[in-house]
Amino acid sequence: MKTLTALAPNGATLSGKAGQGSSTPQKWILLRAVEEAREPLGLKSTTLNVLRTMISFVTSDQIALDQDDHHICFASNAAIAKRTHVSVQTVERHISTLVELGIIRRVMSANGKRWARRDRQGRVVTATGLSLMPLSERHAEFIQEAQGHADRVLKFTVLRDKVSAALARLRELLANDAKISGLMVTVRNALRRKPDANLLRELLTEISVEISEITQADTENLRASGNEIEGHKEDSLNLEVKKEKLSQIQVSTDQMERCFPRLCSELRFAKDQHHCDRLMDDIAEYLRLGQTWYAMKSTLGPAIRFIVLGYIFQRAEKIQSPGAYLISLLAKIEKGELAPMAMLSRTSNAT
Repeated sequence: MKTLTALAPNGATLSGKAGQGSSTPQKWILLRAVEEAREPLGLKSTTLNVLRTMISFVTSDQIALDQDDHHICFASNAAIAKRTHVSVQTVERHISTLVELGIIRRVMSANGKRWARRDRQGRVVTATGLSLMPLSERHAEFIQEAQGHADRVLKFTVLRDKVSAALARLRELLANDAKISGLMVTVRNALRRKPDANLLRELLTEISVEISEITQADTENLRASGNEIEGHKEDSLNLEVKKEKLSQIQVSTDQMERCFPRLCSELRFAKDQHHCDRLMDDIAEYLRLGQTWYAMKSTLGPAIRFIVLGYIFQRAEKIQSPGAYLISLLAKIEKGELAPMAMLSRTSNAT
């Protein structure tokens, strides 16, 4: 499982481990952990805004027990509402939610009021109100919740990509889409909404069966006309020769830097080829290229992978769906409609 990292407002790093070292994580880092886990915790944006405002009333940079004003927000609901730009009733409702979830804790006086007692120097010596200590105490738990949610989202995204790629492959195999029009409508409707993972698995199985039946029929037809095909084994029509030629393509360092400066800048610190592959995988995940990226790693050489990734990364802001764009590029390359080396010249002309 990957370690979840994020940046706090001041640029600090949010670590997946709490309580290590001599210092407590800063309060905004603690808040970021809760924000990352908002979906599994069931938190709304207004609830997070109220929590953020309460943290802003704490004068210390860290949430700690050493002084009351380092962990207790003794501001009134009216003051919190004014700073959050919501009603007092809304603040009360969301504070109750935070208490129920164990994200904050009430430390109230006998009369239920929040107050602070100060010494002659104006320092708070004791206070009652809403303690933010659970943010620190449960920091590691919130990190784990966020990690688990991120992993589930990634698995679901990969499953969606597999369904999209399988449907594209099926359409490529069929000359007449009408034969699978009902299946295509079902898949498209499912992908537009937030489908259930089980439904996606069922659709993937159904599409795979269709592909299997078509390819099996094609294989039988090829065997039946084997003698005829034997006389026409030209390199341009032989898929194995095509794949071999694609795997032998090489790109010079100068070409890489000239055509794909953005990708080269990300890979400049790679220690070796293995490290470079890992960095490229990270960029592919950032672009949401999905399972298609990992599938092409087993069929295409490193130069083609670099060209394709660099080509998409260089245009990332202009591409609405990089995952679908990758599927389209690979289909054109396999059909011979797009030569990988031509992608270098296209990028050079664009720049």
